[in-house]
Amino acid sequence: ALFSAWLLGRGLRGSRIDMRLTAELVRNAPAYMNPLGERELNLRGFKIPAIENLGVTQDHYQLLDFSDNELENISNLPKLKRLETFVANNNKISQIARGLGSLLPKLQNLILTNNKIESLEDLSPLGDIPTLIRVSFGGNPVAKHRHYRFYVIHKLPKLRVLDFQKVKPKERDAANKLFGKSEDSKKNMEEEETKITPGVIKKRKLTEEERAKILEAIANTSSMEEMKRLELQLYKGEIPE
Repeated sequence: ALFSAWLLGRGLRGSRIDMRLTAELVRNAPAYMNPLGERELNLRGFKIPAIENLGVTQDHYQLLDFSDNELENISNLPKLKRLETFVANNNKISQIARGLGSLLPKLQNLILTNNKIESLEDLSPLGDIPTLIRVSFGGNPVAKHRHYRFYVIHKLPKLRVLDFQKVKPKERDAANKLFGKSEDSKKNMEEEETKITPGVIKKRKLTEEERAKILEAIANTSSMEEMKRLELQLYKGEIPE
């Protein structure tokens, strides 16, 4: 039943005119448990131009999905102590506000694929969110910068997955040489990889790569057929490729 609610929330919706993120819209947006067992609020596809009124959520959610809107920046967030994942694919985001770490103390996943972040300096505010473990900026102009991966790795001492690819020790070493060693880099010990055991995905801890692949699959679903296939895969204990 929980996954069915998730499917309904992810269902295809008709085109909408641009609208503000009103308190009423936040209250009436689809909310459910997603395949990762996170309480999610789905604000996809409303053509929202700016973040506001999220205090209405009363900090109930672990994942907020703002994909397919018109956001130009990530700012104006209230303190959300439970939020672990922020997804905003396919927007117009070019700026990230400073100091978000103090507002989002448990944020681990920041997925901003296909936006308009251009320079490494625009990614500097990531340093204010040291809790980040998985981030994605694929499809942003900045991702074409020759030092992009090294810069993001340097800024985030706990980062394990960047653009759905595992951060390698040699990349961490290169980042330290290029940009200087982070004071917290000693905390970045690679966790031992767990062998994939079909059929028991819900009975063991997911590896970082598995979790990243599931997050990517969730963010990329665009039809009921795709969502049903994802549901079947997870039910069988299979990790999306």
